[in-house]
Amino acid sequence: MALAGLIAATLLAAPGPSFQSLKWTAPGSEVAALTQQPATCLAVDRRDEGAVQMGLALFNTPTLLGGQAARAGLSCASCHVNGRDNSHFLLPSLSGAPGTADVTNSFFGIARANGHHDPVAIPDLARPGKVPRASGDGVLAIFIRNLIVDEFSGAEPSASTLLALTQYVRAVAPCAGGDDRPQKRQLNDQLTLIRAAVESAAAEVRGGSAATGSAGEGAVIPLLIAGARHQLGLIAERYAAKSLAGERRMLLQASTRLRAISDHQDSAVFAAALDRWRQDFDGKIAPRLAAREASSLYNENAVTAFLAEKN
Repeated sequence: MALAGLIAATLLAAPGPSFQSLKWTAPGSEVAALTQQPATCLAVDRRDEGAVQMGLALFNTPTLLGGQAARAGLSCASCHVNGRDNSHFLLPSLSGAPGTADVTNSFFGIARANGHHDPVAIPDLARPGKVPRASGDGVLAIFIRNLIVDEFSGAEPSASTLLALTQYVRAVAPCAGGDDRPQKRQLNDQLTLIRAAVESAAAEVRGGSAATGSAGEGAVIPLLIAGARHQLGLIAERYAAKSLAGERRMLLQASTRLRAISDHQDSAVFAAALDRWRQDFDGKIAPRLAAREASSLYNENAVTAFLAEKN
């Protein structure tokens, strides 16, 4: 079987693991990958807060990358968790040791394929790298655009998409005092990303961007809505117990409503519908999820027991 076929089988075969991210997690690292994450610290100028928030949402949206990555559920954050690295990342034939990836493999896109297996360490974006990040030039924006379009075969990003991603990557920074101890994964991680996506979409429409129904493939608003729906799905993975069926139904209904909102072509209708969605989510859904978080698979003991039972 060809290399692309082997990777595709690994990523897309059904039935897959109960957690999507386990498709690219090194064996033996499952509990750590599901319960811990690199420390996240952002150095944000107040004038850039809106762009950084949008960039954060897009960075965690698989649809941004398109192609095989989107179908597998891989986002920028799959390799660069919280903008840092991912020491647990491992895909057969795409990685060498855990924490590495071959960025010139043809699986995600042929434009940068070199025909060699040469995985490199996934970089921590909080550390200086090979790409300049000065705000006065466009080097970083060009680099990010080429990653999306050439490496991953994604759609040409809009100007607002590219600006937001560039501002987010620039904001990723080491934590004060060098405190990079891993943080606990929790429900609020997904809630923060959902709010960032929905608030950014609303702001874009109010700023004059077209509503999603009339937007092109690479436009930012459809990406933001897709990003919010992706995070709702990641929460649903964690609320897997039979006793949490009600919470899963709420998540599915919320995702379905967002999908319907994304069909609106009238900006005023879209903005009003999104506002109602946000009010319902913050007023009803998020509090109920928070009340049951300890019973979900955000609980480390529950994750350990769940994986042991699955194996």
